[in-house]
Amino acid sequence: MKILNQTGFSLSTINGMRVIKPALFLFLFLSNISWSQTISSSLVQVSMLEVYTSQGCSSCPPAERWMSKFKQDKRLWKQLVPMNFHVDYWDYLGWKDPYASSIFTKRQRDYKALKLSHTVATPGFIVSGQGWNGWFRGQLVPAYPFKAVGVLSAKVEEMQAQISFNPVIKVSAPLTIHVAILGFDQITNVQRGENSGKQLPHDFVVMAYNNAQLTLQKGSYTNHLTLPDASQFTSANQALVFWVSQQNDPSPIQVAADWWNG
Repeated sequence: MKILNQTGFSLSTINGMRVIKPALFLFLFLSNISWSQTISSSLVQVSMLEVYTSQGCSSCPPAERWMSKFKQDKRLWKQLVPMNFHVDYWDYLGWKDPYASSIFTKRQRDYKALKLSHTVATPGFIVSGQGWNGWFRGQLVPAYPFKAVGVLSAKVEEMQAQISFNPVIKVSAPLTIHVAILGFDQITNVQRGENSGKQLPHDFVVMAYNNAQLTLQKGSYTNHLTLPDASQFTSANQALVFWVSQQNDPSPIQVAADWWNG
């Protein structure tokens, strides 16, 4: 005798006992599996394009639209990782940018303090740790000479990441591992400030961020890192970006990124 239970799976009764059919057993088995994803870089340094913007800046929407084109770029994630950091220093103009963070403002200012960038402005551009103004002149993002730096790998399981970085270059300072969750096809209806009345789209926008120090063990830098919480935003498509830098220098040494179904 076959019984169709409320789950839609078939059960059998043998000598008065219900026995799970194979299809139901497989379903129960798979539902208890913890899926993982490994995100790794190549040995060669991956370029990071950092764009600093704000919803309170009327000059920023063209740069945001330009960034969206990288979704179809064949270099995406493997050779080039675009990131849209929203700063908070224009919030006083009347509109509080929901993506903005003082952490990103400090990051942009650190580049200037270290003389790696000449200005703190929006839109602002950093390519592989160096200030870049080519966007204002319609130039392509520069492709720096290939340089072997080491493999950065992150094994992601649930909301934890096991980090490993094996440098092939000399590292003279403690290292920090960073992680960001990027959102895509984000739309904000701005109600005040310089962009009042506009719908602003965002891609590659940093929705959440975290970092931790790496520990050196037998030539490899490792640590566990908790992924940040981006639940305040809704994004059907997301990406995870990991990058490693020296402790007091925001310049990325290596970057690993990919789409993520978190």
